[in-house]
Amino acid sequence: MSCCGGGDDPAKPSAAVQSLPYKYLFKYIIVGDTAVGKSCLLLQFTDKRFQPVHDLTIGVEFGSRTITIDDNQIKLQIWDTAGQEKFRSITRSYYRGAAGALLVYDITR
Repeated sequence: MSCCGGGDDPAKPSAAVQSLPYKYLFKYIIVGDTAVGKSCLLLQFTDKRFQPVHDLTIGVEFGSRTITIDDNQIKLQIWDTAGQEKFRSITRSYYRGAAGALLVYDITR
């Protein structure tokens, strides 16, 4: 699996990528029904602030955060998908290339 354009070895990024402020880039998606808190979780993780009320997401919203693991800078690119049924066919295309997904749901519904 290659995360940064370094060929087959993800531990060895290409020369062009080595000049970036991070060593690895991973895309994650947040999925779930509408109004379960996906956008609020994204905002909390990326900006470290909580917003109890958020407008509905149309299509997709993006956020990113760089973390450090074992002295390696890793950029997490997080895609917040719309939860409404009418956007499901659109948001499904955003799954391509994702390293992982966070499924968010409301246990009270």
